[in-house]
Amino acid sequence: MIRHTRFLYLLALLPVFSIAKTVYSGEFDYHYFKSPEAYFSGRTAAEVARMCNSGEHASNDDLAQCSHLKFNKTSRRLESNLKAVRMKNASVDKSLRASGNPQASPFFEKAQSAWEAYRDNECYSETYAMGGAAEREIFFWECMASITDSRVKELDQLLTN
Repeated sequence: MIRHTRFLYLLALLPVFSIAKTVYSGEFDYHYFKSPEAYFSGRTAAEVARMCNSGEHASNDDLAQCSHLKFNKTSRRLESNLKAVRMKNASVDKSLRASGNPQASPFFEKAQSAWEAYRDNECYSETYAMGGAAEREIFFWECMASITDSRVKELDQLLTN
């Protein structure tokens, strides 16, 4: 009888321990984060825009995906600028190569790679410093969008000079 009581007691405590972790606990990898398109499937673009702009009737998961959408939009602008810079560098590199000078492209690629590592690590660091806050994924995507937007502006200046 005592053995059964201990077993039942253990079973009663199991749900407490299993729900102690939440989606906001531990590490996450943004590369595996559910895409906003998949998350918002079944909703019209107007519905999503209204929810993202107003925050009305939005859960934390909804708002995190709204921030993810914002990052994706900024990321597309970044990719467009990166393509333009790479084309510009390739053109300049031809004359540099012909005159025996160092080329710009390898250094740009190293800088871009280092910038991506900086952005990711900065946003993870700031996000994890919040602890297990329910808003941390929102904060993460806002950080990613903000730093990416700054890079877009840097490349805009590079392209206009």
